Amino acid sequence: MRSLRARLSVAFVVIAVLTTALSLTLGTYTWRTLFRQYVEQRQQAAHTHPGTEEPPRHFGTRERAFQTRVREAIWGGTAASAGIGVLLALWLAGRIARPVSDLTRAARAIAGGRGAPPVAVSGHDEIAELGRAFNRMAAQLAADEQQRRRLFAGITHELRTPLAVIQGTLEGMLDHVIEPTPERIAGLHGQTLLLGRLITDLRDLSLAQAGQLELHPRPVDMATLVSDAIEAFAPSFQDRGIAVELSVPEALPRLDADPDRLRQVVQNLVDNALRYTPRGGTVRITLGADNGDVRLAVADTGQGIGSGDLPHIFEHFYRTDESRARSSGGTGLGLAIVKSLVEAHHGRVTVDSRPGAGSTFTVTLPAPQREGA
Repeated sequence: MRSLRARLSVAFVVIAVLTTALSLTLGTYTWRTLFRQYVEQRQQAAHTHPGTEEPPRHFGTRERAFQTRVREAIWGGTAASAGIGVLLALWLAGRIARPVSDLTRAARAIAGGRGAPPVAVSGHDEIAELGRAFNRMAAQLAADEQQRRRLFAGITHELRTPLAVIQGTLEGMLDHVIEPTPERIAGLHGQTLLLGRLITDLRDLSLAQAGQLELHPRPVDMATLVSDAIEAFAPSFQDRGIAVELSVPEALPRLDADPDRLRQVVQNLVDNALRYTPRGGTVRITLGADNGDVRLAVADTGQGIGSGDLPHIFEHFYRTDESRARSSGGTGLGLAIVKSLVEAHHGRVTVDSRPGAGSTFTVTLPAPQREGA
């Protein structure tokens, strides 16, 4: 018997039969003992009152008939109890084994690469909790599989575009249809740089999400780091006619973090704000302390993000404006990298945005605890 339901059924039936047999034995012994005591009491009463007729020492016809009826009643009740017990045992075994069978079928479906519907769960016992945990695991696996497919599709799409440009241009040059002018060569160089950034971003993102990104923490002054990043973007701000404002408090806790990775976070956020802020707009960068943590906010005066896009804004290759983001040279991985790097430093990143009101990305990083605090 390999089936759990069969084994449980046999176990419960054996228990029901043994319990019934024990009850029968005890019941028979008890009523025989009580009946003998009743007869003996009658005999003692006859000896105590000499005028009464002494009852026979052995059971008479009426006693035997009564004994037979009692025995039949006990056996009949025992048989009925045994039948009810067996039925209850089979029902209970099926009720216990059914959720396990459902979990087994769902697990086999997942192992076979097929999606499994949620397992029906009722109650609050250990099996019900197992079912809920399995449903959460199955949902997470389905979400991970969907994200993996989107990632592969995004990688294929992002690689195809620059490669198609490079291939088409080079073939035109080989066929003497396109002249290899410095401008066209510079365009090809730009496409190769885009491919290089995409590969680097994919590597950083995969390492960060797998928890294998190597960090080199040391004391970091966020004010200096942000100021250097803004200085590096100064020509881009000037070319696009966008103003940049920096607000830094006088006393700001130093962080114990990897400065290169934090610089990457700041650069990605500033670059994202720069891409989506129109000419004449403003990018505001604010540093502050929040309950001992360091808070970095990057706000722009761009078009904002719709409520339907906000839950997906940190996903791989997700863009609210496909043509505009791709034409500006972005890989579609900047915000996903920001989220992974911030979480690698045990921080969090949030976004607040409304259409037409711009967006504000806020990064909160934990400051190191002071000794004796």
